[in-house]
Amino acid sequence: MKKTSAILMSGLVVMLLTGEPLQALEKSSTVDEGMVSTLSSAQASTLIPLRQVAESIGAKVTWNRSKGIVSIKRGTQQWQLKLGSRKTEINGSLFMMEKPPTIKKEQLHVPLHALNKALRVNISWNAATGISIPQSDVTTRGSYFIRLIIDGEGREARNILSNNLRKAMSEEALIQLGKEYQSAYGQLDTLQDISVNQSSVHNNVHLTYVLPSGKPLSIMLRFDHSGKIDDLFIPTVFPDTYKHPAYDNPDEYIDQEVTIGEGTFALPGTLTIPKGKGPFPAVVLVHGSGPNDRDNSIGGAKTFRDLAVGLAKHNIAVLRYEKRTREHALKSDRAFLTVKEETVDDALAAVKRLQEDPHIDANRIFMLGHSQGGMLVPRILEQDRSASIHGAILMAGPSKPLEDIMLWQYEHMLESVQRNGAPSEQVSGVEQQLAFFKSQFDLVKDPAFSPNKGLPGFRLPHPEWWYDFRNYYGGELAKKQSIPMFIAQGDNDIQVSADNLNGWKQALAKRDNVTYKLYPKLNHLFVLSDAESTGAEYMLPGNIPFNVIQDFANWINQQ
Repeated sequence: MKKTSAILMSGLVVMLLTGEPLQALEKSSTVDEGMVSTLSSAQASTLIPLRQVAESIGAKVTWNRSKGIVSIKRGTQQWQLKLGSRKTEINGSLFMMEKPPTIKKEQLHVPLHALNKALRVNISWNAATGISIPQSDVTTRGSYFIRLIIDGEGREARNILSNNLRKAMSEEALIQLGKEYQSAYGQLDTLQDISVNQSSVHNNVHLTYVLPSGKPLSIMLRFDHSGKIDDLFIPTVFPDTYKHPAYDNPDEYIDQEVTIGEGTFALPGTLTIPKGKGPFPAVVLVHGSGPNDRDNSIGGAKTFRDLAVGLAKHNIAVLRYEKRTREHALKSDRAFLTVKEETVDDALAAVKRLQEDPHIDANRIFMLGHSQGGMLVPRILEQDRSASIHGAILMAGPSKPLEDIMLWQYEHMLESVQRNGAPSEQVSGVEQQLAFFKSQFDLVKDPAFSPNKGLPGFRLPHPEWWYDFRNYYGGELAKKQSIPMFIAQGDNDIQVSADNLNGWKQALAKRDNVTYKLYPKLNHLFVLSDAESTGAEYMLPGNIPFNVIQDFANWINQQ
């Protein structure tokens, strides 16, 4: 079974360079599910098969035969009706239907208008062709699409896709996707919550299902502005415990929604602009591995948001954006993907966006990369043909190849669980993970490794990505470059050990415009942790200390 890039970057690389082994769902506000239709004579007279129509748009239908009561739930909408009675209840309030429920051909039929009002949807019905959903009702189209792929209706599901996604997803691929979901999660038949938010690129519909296990599953459907599904993403959801730092003063900055790049892989982003007279120096923030959001949200931390509001206090603008493998997960998974497509191209597109902004000093644009994004800064600088980047900051950037860091992480994880007396089944699980990655590590290091298929036995996604990135030492590129750098590292980092800072120092020993700083007690997210970092503390509220932001701002202003 083919794994997606999102799975690669948030599953197999869970304790890796992700900058986010734990991924929090981006915030969205709950809204009415769709457009509530108005009563028309056609809707009042149209009777529809209740179970067939309701279940096709994600509703759960239950029947109490002894009491003659039918209950329908879709998201927060609960509708209860009784055979032979026009009286129904919507979320506990009385609602009179135009006609009582009627049994026809052994199916319970209700007026179309009643269903639209009760479930807050806007559908039409034709006995020959089934339901029709307007493009404006994206929440209903979203739940309908999920039901189609679960039921193996690939052709109809594909009709809802944008042209860009249709190029990546055949009917067979959609059917396979539905099978993968059912295999991984079980039947998706209880839609618990529906919400939607809008970015500069997509209308994002969040559907939260209750799995047979009782656990929630969130699916994010990304609609283009014509009402077509342009991508789909399943985020790893953890409680968002983030708290705004004391240095966050909304009166000092403006957050502006922007678009990075154009075309198939355009990305929504936020440009934080200090209030006052510009133009201002600006920083582009580059994610670590994993399908990260623009804030780099990880449990109780939002590293990139902290940087944006903190640097704004020093009259420095900051541009952050959704990562390509998050905003365009399916399309990225089915496209040729190396670190160039995953990271480098979008970072340079962000620089271009800043150059065109009248609030920004185009001669003072800086790059800040975290974790894998940090180690890729030299690659980004190499591709900056117009020399548009004035300086660069690396936060927790490995000085060793990715695969070497990953192997160390698994070995370190095994040592940790053994040292702490973990249960035997947990130790066994880590041993299996280490053994699996060691087998993949050996294949990646093999000189015969192919960018097309890897080697026999290679099971990680995108062999072209691994081929492009293997044996990569950022210092080998950086030693030939002249752009000023600030390389920062926390000494309590479980994902990128503090000795990586020494690796950069050794590689760049002949350069005289590189600043290095090791921060005591800071973990991989640059959050203070008095105890030894295990990654568990990522779930606790934490912010970048202001002295770190002060150091970055002082360095930027000195360049």
